Amino acid sequence: MKIYSKMKGTSIFILTLIFFAVSCSSDDENMNVIETPFIRFFLVADQNNQALEYPQVSSRFEAVTTYEKADLKTLKIPVSLSALIVENTVTATFSTEITGNIDISVSPESTLTFSADKLVDTIYVNIKDRWDFSSSPRLILELLGTNDPSIHLGIPNNTSPNNTLTVNFNDPALQYSFSTNKIEILGEEGEEIFFNVNLPQGYFPEEIHDKEIFSFSNGFEYELSRVSESTTDISYKIILKEDLQNDFLSFESTLQLVESNGYQPTGIVFLQIVKPVKIFRDLSANPAAYFYDLNDQFYRTYGENWGDFNEDGTCDWQSFFAFSFPVVVEANNENGVLYDDGGTEDPDDDIYHHAFKIGFDSRVNPDLTTNSFNLKRWFTGEANGVDISPGFNIDPALEFFPADGISSTSGTVLVESQIITIGTSSGDSYNIAIAGEGTYQEIEPDLFEVKLILNATNDELFGGTISSEYLLYNNPVYPEPNPLSNTDCITPIDL
Repeated sequence: MKIYSKMKGTSIFILTLIFFAVSCSSDDENMNVIETPFIRFFLVADQNNQALEYPQVSSRFEAVTTYEKADLKTLKIPVSLSALIVENTVTATFSTEITGNIDISVSPESTLTFSADKLVDTIYVNIKDRWDFSSSPRLILELLGTNDPSIHLGIPNNTSPNNTLTVNFNDPALQYSFSTNKIEILGEEGEEIFFNVNLPQGYFPEEIHDKEIFSFSNGFEYELSRVSESTTDISYKIILKEDLQNDFLSFESTLQLVESNGYQPTGIVFLQIVKPVKIFRDLSANPAAYFYDLNDQFYRTYGENWGDFNEDGTCDWQSFFAFSFPVVVEANNENGVLYDDGGTEDPDDDIYHHAFKIGFDSRVNPDLTTNSFNLKRWFTGEANGVDISPGFNIDPALEFFPADGISSTSGTVLVESQIITIGTSSGDSYNIAIAGEGTYQEIEPDLFEVKLILNATNDELFGGTISSEYLLYNNPVYPEPNPLSNTDCITPIDL
């Protein structure tokens, strides 16, 4: 018999409290739980119905007795033992009942093991093939017994004992998207470019064929190959097969995800691979640095957008802001400036920022989006989550070109030409090509003003291309803008 220290016993007691605190309500029931060791299913789902995997524990959510599964990923079901003292190995048996037309495997098949060092065991449910949703497929698990008769099956209460668990298999929404919408390349023959295709609901590898999921519009020759796979993404590599070393020309190839075998493109569905025009710019000008501050996670760029956003027939300036960030580049990027050497002599931990580009993003909460170019005011009925409307995060968004290549106070600015995606919660999705240009200058010490016109193209939404005018500032205090004479301005579009 192993004797555990007071600290070990305290740890078990704390874990026990965590387990029962989210399931019991009355003081009598709490006392009963403390005195009676028990075993129970401990499957917890978050607000997006994503099952939390042990050791993820959140008191915000209760363990469920029924789980609605609508993805192809392996389901990991924690089963927990709550006891003040665990001296010997505990085994527990459970039954498995599968109904409907579905092919799954359950591991282990019927027996779980616990010890003082292992208070949680896991049941793995793997899906082998597509299921017939019309047959109402279902998995029912039930605890049957333990080798220790003092251990109760389920929480000893009358409300949520969690001694059974039902998994209903719903019709899965199979989908994929690119991990980014644009990659800039050097244009050197043999250059390697990597990108991912994300499949957040999981996938069956035999159903994903590279020649069928992509549509190609190629401006240069390259070779595409698959590098690696995980349960939720596929990594690809492109090898450039020709030399694009002409500084005065831009080259572009575009990949588009298309519907294949029931997998629907969603989110970022276009990937542009671009070799841009090269132009001399003095790195010491570094205009991008005026538009971000990584010491302030809530730093933002402020703007005014000319439009009729109140839909009262009158155009005026509407203020907005967007969180702005540097564009991180490799050390060999000709436009990269060293931001942080990590305090070491090792160059591998150095961080470089693009001296002439910034992006708009929402990094405080990566599931949300920011209001790049005030686009959220352009629409009604839009979804704001990054999974449906990744186009509200535009990164990179602006590129600066100092006057004469050297000015630290003025120059021209371009909107990064790209295709962005805006969607709705109902499943509609719109791909919008954006571009634009303007000027920037320092109008007061440390106050920069950007004047630009954004062009947006989508036949269904805009009937072609529309243009909208902007003023952007790197400081919340700026001169009140004068009204424009333009009366043909953007009004909100119902998606």
